[in-house]
Amino acid sequence: MIYKYFFNHINEHLSFNSAILMTASVLIVGYVWIYLRTSRKCKMIDLVNKPHRILIITAHPDDECMFFGPTIKELTKNSNVQVYLMCLSDGNYEGKGTIRISELYKSCKILGMKEENILVCKNGNFLDNPNVYWETTILADKISEHAEKLGVDILLTFDNYGVSGHRNHISIYMAFVYLMYNKTLPNECCFYTLDSVNIVRKYIKCLDNLFNDQTDLKYMLLPTEQDSINKAMQAHSSQYVWFRKLFMRFSRYKIVNTYTEISKNNL
Repeated sequence: MIYKYFFNHINEHLSFNSAILMTASVLIVGYVWIYLRTSRKCKMIDLVNKPHRILIITAHPDDECMFFGPTIKELTKNSNVQVYLMCLSDGNYEGKGTIRISELYKSCKILGMKEENILVCKNGNFLDNPNVYWETTILADKISEHAEKLGVDILLTFDNYGVSGHRNHISIYMAFVYLMYNKTLPNECCFYTLDSVNIVRKYIKCLDNLFNDQTDLKYMLLPTEQDSINKAMQAHSSQYVWFRKLFMRFSRYKIVNTYTEISKNNL
């Protein structure tokens, strides 16, 4: 009888807890579903009916796969798009500039880019240095010159935090602000900046989809496509040290890129 009472008591207790757990699960799933359903849809560039010439501007070799990999991988699939990369330094901070340029070309090939669409600037004004801001007017002139030469209609680069707070990254954004205020960019050219996010979203990539509701542009890779980003980063063998391996393991930027469109009105 004691055994029967004990068994029934435990069984009732477990059933009660299971009911609470099931109810909580249903409420959470319902909330997430409603949240995602009511989130503002992000704008997508029409890559089917209109050809585009898109210029991605980075600061160093390896930025293209550490931060812009999903974008490059998705855009290079489309025959209506010409994707160009402008890397503003040779990454010579540790004296490995020549090696890093070679690695950049290998990485871009893995991501699907044409070699002739890659420009690496070897300019003494744009030295790879995390403690230095590049001169805004000189950088703006260089970007404007290259964008006009290529006839691009979409420009993609870092935002005002530059993902990691790197001053070279932020310098590119400041150059774009300068160009926009001085109306140097072509009128038909759109400018998008890669969203910097807080550390939770940055490194807990499985949760990031819950927050991507306020973006203007988004590129996201399927799990089967993500290995190419790893291989692109591994091509930068001189830079593939333990903390970058961890970054590639946990970072959202291996899976998804979200962008904010910048105009003079929202600077």
